[in-house]
Amino acid sequence: MQQNLLEQKLSRAELQDLRNKRTGLFIFQVSWIMIFVCLVIANWQLRYGATSWPPPGVEPLHWFLPAVATAALFVSALIARSATQALKADEVGRFLARWPLAIGLGAVFVVLVGYEWVTIPYSQIYSDVFRMMTGFHMVHAVVIGIFMFGIYRNARAGAYGSLNFWPVEGATSLWYFVLVAWLLFFVVLYLI
Repeated sequence: MQQNLLEQKLSRAELQDLRNKRTGLFIFQVSWIMIFVCLVIANWQLRYGATSWPPPGVEPLHWFLPAVATAALFVSALIARSATQALKADEVGRFLARWPLAIGLGAVFVVLVGYEWVTIPYSQIYSDVFRMMTGFHMVHAVVIGIFMFGIYRNARAGAYGSLNFWPVEGATSLWYFVLVAWLLFFVVLYLI
């Protein structure tokens, strides 16, 4: 239904431009997820090549704090989705109320995972692999969070609405990517 309304509002050229942007972002995300999958494969190769994982004398990672971070990121993605839908419905006020909540919960995620990154005791390959994976992910989360903050500033200035929402939709899609990549890492680092 929302797609039909959009087709009525946008010209054929504008619709094709939107489809091209969505396709380009999808291709970018598929290539990006390959990097994250490669990090998981490297983790598994190191893990299964070791005599024990974690190495003797090293405490396994605790899952509680990262689970709270995961919940914050999951709720953040849901709120970002809701905010994007509000903007597409021309409910800018609802968008402006929800978007900063998504950013704030994303910041909570980054702080909690950053705390884990800083406090993991050095244990050679075990801590190095953990830091590489979480650090790589946090850089992406921070960069996309900064992008989302820029969108919020532009939205407050009236830059977006039901006919001009692509930057918001793109940022939300990237935020979903952060969530999916983190869920993959969470399972590999904390649960398996």
